[in-house]
Amino acid sequence: MIVNEYKSYFEMIPQHEHARISYEILKNWGDRSVEKSSVWEALLLAVREHDRAWIPLDASPIMNKEQNKPYSFTDYPEKEKITAYQQGIQTVVKKNAYSGLLNSLHYASFFKNNTSKKAVSFLKEEEKRQEKLRELQTHSEESFHLRLLQFCDDLSLYACMNDPGAREDEEISWFKNGFRHTFEFLDYKTIQAQFISTNEIQLTPFPLRSPLKVTIHGKAVKKTVIAEENVDAAFQSGEEAVRNFSFVP
Repeated sequence: MIVNEYKSYFEMIPQHEHARISYEILKNWGDRSVEKSSVWEALLLAVREHDRAWIPLDASPIMNKEQNKPYSFTDYPEKEKITAYQQGIQTVVKKNAYSGLLNSLHYASFFKNNTSKKAVSFLKEEEKRQEKLRELQTHSEESFHLRLLQFCDDLSLYACMNDPGAREDEEISWFKNGFRHTFEFLDYKTIQAQFISTNEIQLTPFPLRSPLKVTIHGKAVKKTVIAEENVDAAFQSGEEAVRNFSFVP
């Protein structure tokens, strides 16, 4: 769950909804040569399904009592999160081996510097899974496709986590220096994002084929209802919260 806090409520955006925006970004990718790949459909599937693991967790959100706010994807309890990751990857593997491989690589990247027993075990198990999946379906552009997945993920997070119209000094710190991945068709220049209006996000250089409008669906969950009931019940009865954005050059 993506959780944005405001004075009287939390805006809660399910991870699978955020993944849908990632998918829309990839479908409008500016370098059309990626569509010629024999695994283009598998790449699309990997991006659309990359947060499938979160569907059961987001269906029944839980409270971080220490911070007095709902758990988000950044602080969710590790044991439960890793178990969900493993189940989510396996679900995607059943749909397509290459999509599952990309998802496994994506999730494994979160734990490269994590020395907890659960994280180390997860990495070892995923490395074994990746070896088996490569025997079923591999591709010479695996690394490039993983970068594409992660860029689309990052850009969607930018739109989901920043306040609409945020000034540069108000943005979350993750992307203030631009996005981590660069691409050959943009001469490997760092892609920067900034709000030029409440609902327009300017990307420089522009990585899409044309301006892209997206609608992000979440829920506004009142803090008073959480206090009176619990976060799960409050989420189920929460009002729809919608973000409308355009990615523009």
